[in-house]
Amino acid sequence: MKKIISTVLALYIWTFSLHAFDLSGSLHIDTYNGSPTVGFSFFAEENIVPRLAMRVQTDYLTAKEYDIQILGVAKFSSISFGGGFALEITKNPQIPISPGVGMLFDWQITKKLAWKTAGLLTFTHKNLGVLHGINVKTNFLYNSENVNADFRYKVRKGIAVNDFVNTLTLQAEAFEKGIPIGLIVGTGIDFLTIDTGFELLASVTGGLGMYAGKYGSYFAKTKIGIFSLRNSSSFPYEIAFGARFSF
Repeated sequence: MKKIISTVLALYIWTFSLHAFDLSGSLHIDTYNGSPTVGFSFFAEENIVPRLAMRVQTDYLTAKEYDIQILGVAKFSSISFGGGFALEITKNPQIPISPGVGMLFDWQITKKLAWKTAGLLTFTHKNLGVLHGINVKTNFLYNSENVNADFRYKVRKGIAVNDFVNTLTLQAEAFEKGIPIGLIVGTGIDFLTIDTGFELLASVTGGLGMYAGKYGSYFAKTKIGIFSLRNSSSFPYEIAFGARFSF
């Protein structure tokens, strides 16, 4: 655990030297590990030269697991692509940290519709020639005057450990012009294949967003399980608070 904390802190200290143009972060509390767990996500990106940006991001998954990436991103009129270094942190005591590479490709299809896809290849820390896992996500973003919608699919396949996770989510932010408060609603399905069989979990999301112009935007939302094939009488939940800024 000390090595994990040191690694995250080292990456964050390096991030603060970027003077990021886009900055966001969020705090998460979930019960996917069987008891309340606190995590965080972080995103910072700066255009260091025309058409080239540096991005540092930490994505909190669930139950003390993270994806961390440092990427160089090339930007053109409607297309962006990039790659760089990545780390996967899991709760698996045998393989807690796996180094790897991250890749992304974004396409602004129309003024309102965008397609984004990203992938991670991770390797076992004892032998970098052995593949540990593959994470791929793709999502379509639709932004209009009153609604911002995000349709996302993510697949995570373990190689060193036998797991296969499929996640499908839909989330929308609805708001009225001139009103700084918006409504967040969403739904999602997780399908997992593990050593003991398979699991299915359906959830709903609800929350509020607040838009403060040049002072950033803020959100608070809750995701609650509503249906599960697990042999459990309780459903996991997640509470998230976050903020986004552009400088």
